[in-house]
Amino acid sequence: MMREPRGITVSYGPVIKSYAKGLTNRRCLLIFGAILTVVGIAGFLIPSGPSDLYHLGAGQSIAYLIIGVLSLYVGEVWNSEYKRVFLGIEGLFFLAIGVVGFILAAVTPGEISINLGMFTVQHPWENAAHLTLGVIFLATALYPRRFRDYSYSSNVSD
Repeated sequence: MMREPRGITVSYGPVIKSYAKGLTNRRCLLIFGAILTVVGIAGFLIPSGPSDLYHLGAGQSIAYLIIGVLSLYVGEVWNSEYKRVFLGIEGLFFLAIGVVGFILAAVTPGEISINLGMFTVQHPWENAAHLTLGVIFLATALYPRRFRDYSYSSNVSD
């Protein structure tokens, strides 16, 4: 008795491929890796000052660029288990940056910017963006995908 694969099935002549639905680890890494890479490059190309809505310093641009390119690499090259681990670590990193940013903003209310070492957080919505990225990455990494994490030589994309 053969079970029908879940997800979307596409046939190209004799080749039949099945693709998982939803935000898989691979899709999450590729989509947000591309976004972080573009934001990292934009930080170097688009001038911004502390009074702007979003200020990207050199350290923050470098961090986004490294994380974005690494996410694209992991999303394309590594297998499902390691994608999940990397996504979890990345989620914890962004979650920690968001939480620490909110805590430091509450402790130092007179400051316009909060120095987090490698980069400076200027606005509360930057903390919210880091927190949102962390929650998305962790939720995607921790979501049980028993039917999506296949072994080698399967026709299902993850």
